[in-house]
Amino acid sequence: MNSEDFKHRTKIKVRFSDLDAMRHVNNAKYLTFLEEARIDYFSSLFDRKKDSLDFEAVIARIEIDYLFPIYLGDEVEVFTRISKIGNKSVDVEHIVAVKKEDKIVKAAESVTKLVYYDYKTGKTKAIPEAAKKTISLFEGLTI
Repeated sequence: MNSEDFKHRTKIKVRFSDLDAMRHVNNAKYLTFLEEARIDYFSSLFDRKKDSLDFEAVIARIEIDYLFPIYLGDEVEVFTRISKIGNKSVDVEHIVAVKKEDKIVKAAESVTKLVYYDYKTGKTKAIPEAAKKTISLFEGLTI
């Protein structure tokens, strides 16, 4: 994964409460960073309010590779893209990066599988064609 291939980025402020006993960001906090970036991505892509709880997907899987520690005061950006669109799911890729001097350093890479879900019926559902079109146009994907 290369950050230049991502069209969306979210700045994250590292808080003192994000740190662990080793004085770097706790591995579990990366999930929160990814969540913030996903909400920001979908809010901007579909012109939704960021405080809306009207989600149509659930997380089926998250993989994270931790590459470099993040410390209090680091400038963090999460790069987000959808790399694959299926009938009922999408793969969301993230790069969590920190700025060190004049370079961007990858702190983590992640892939999240989101499955579209109907909360009323409790079953998976097809991704609406309008959503597929919006995503594919933004990301340059073919569906």
